[in-house]
Amino acid sequence: MATRETADSQLDEENVSVADEQEDPKEALKKVIDVKVTDAGVLRRCVSITVPQDSLRAEFDKDYDELVNEAVVPGFRRGRAPRRLVEKRFGREVNDQVQTRIVSNAYLAAIEKEDLKVLGDPLVWVQVKDKDKAEESGGEQLLDLQKALQHLSLPDEGDFAFRCEVEVKPEFELPKLEEVPIEKPSLTIGDDDVQVQIDRIRARRGHWVPVEEGSKVEIDDLLVCDMKMTVDGTEVKTVDNMQLAARAQMIEGAVISDLGDKLKGMKAGDKASVDAELPDDYDVEGYRGKKATFELLLNEIKRMQLPPLDKDYLSSQGFDSEGEYRSWVKKQMEGQLEQEIRRGMREQVREYLLENTKLDLPEGLSSRQTERAVERRMVDLQMQGVPASEIEKNADELRTGAREQAVAELKQHFILEEIAEKLDIDVREEEINGRIAEMAQAYNQRFDRVRDQLSKNNGLLSVYLQLRDEKCIDHILEKARITEAKTPKKVAKKTKKKTAKAEKPEKSDDAPAETAKKKTAKKKTTKKKS
Repeated sequence: MATRETADSQLDEENVSVADEQEDPKEALKKVIDVKVTDAGVLRRCVSITVPQDSLRAEFDKDYDELVNEAVVPGFRRGRAPRRLVEKRFGREVNDQVQTRIVSNAYLAAIEKEDLKVLGDPLVWVQVKDKDKAEESGGEQLLDLQKALQHLSLPDEGDFAFRCEVEVKPEFELPKLEEVPIEKPSLTIGDDDVQVQIDRIRARRGHWVPVEEGSKVEIDDLLVCDMKMTVDGTEVKTVDNMQLAARAQMIEGAVISDLGDKLKGMKAGDKASVDAELPDDYDVEGYRGKKATFELLLNEIKRMQLPPLDKDYLSSQGFDSEGEYRSWVKKQMEGQLEQEIRRGMREQVREYLLENTKLDLPEGLSSRQTERAVERRMVDLQMQGVPASEIEKNADELRTGAREQAVAELKQHFILEEIAEKLDIDVREEEINGRIAEMAQAYNQRFDRVRDQLSKNNGLLSVYLQLRDEKCIDHILEKARITEAKTPKKVAKKTKKKTAKAEKPEKSDDAPAETAKKKTAKKKTTKKKS
């Protein structure tokens, strides 16, 4: 009896093993799909995929075979309903399931078949349907996979073809990662550094408030506008109550570097018209690279107000005098000098990697690539406790500023990703949660609230990348040739211009002071990178 049970058990294991081998749809599709790859611009490839009709039919048969055995259809016992009735009753659900599997697996099979090293998820070309009329409403557009599935449809007969665009990794060689020359900064904290930090703490409790009626736009104001976009005289898009800052901005991916100057001096109710060129990866192919006109109607002007450094504010922070408060802030900053020194050394490693890695990026930069660099920069500043208004300004500068800055950010990302793969460096979940807890403490917010905010805009991925990059750089520092700097350097740059008006403070945030911006002892290179 035992022998019979053992034999049956072995037979079952063999059957399961065979079934597992047969249930790898990606490998099966890799053998039969037709794939064509063409250049689509900056680190982008257009991938055209054709799935044969037999593969589609096999997927439908698999689903319907399972349903016929399990489905409950009125008038029939379980597993006894004819397939045609099952198809009629569950056809739409099965079609959606098969379509999702086919598109996802065919895409994965295609990039493996062509050995494409892709960055992120694909964008799929679709003929967008009118939501109300359920019919095609315009030209093809690039949408992310989940949205694209709503506009794709499998054919009743014949092969299924679709095309998508992917971003690919650049190829390059890493420089030597041992004995990197690093100078350990010698930093001091002065009155200007303390003032910068105090202003940052106050800015965490600052508010955007409407200006008085008749006031004019000033640089960095927050503006609420109605926007109308036209291309070649045709109205393409309208947005009501769009929020823009009175400085360099991106609208629909188009860079408007002088927007602040153009809007400065305007009042609520005024109109402005600005022209800008749409990016090469704009989601409507026919508008790529074309000049767009943005007509703006100014509805409202808001301005940042900081709480005044008065008796109420000092009391809310637990101090009786401004001098006592400044002394406490300075002491906190001195306690964090070691972190600031470490940050300065890490910056030198980044500069070394940029200067010694031959990695040429093309002239154009895709919007998604640039936005990834922006997201990493924003999370980095959040980790330092920088106020939200300052983070947004820094992000706008990176989106629309000098191309060299955005290129440097992207180069660093590609280089450190390659180093992480070479050194097999990864980040644990508890490390991510630990960093989020530090951010929550700096902004006096709950952990779960900060994590939820990060999860909405790829922030969790940015936290992971920041931690991974730090691990890569620290690995290089462990084997670096470090020398002590002779001349002490001040921690911060000059304090920024104070906000004019101030309002009554709210409940204290009591966040520990964060160190201000640094200057490393190593001189910055001005050599232009291509």
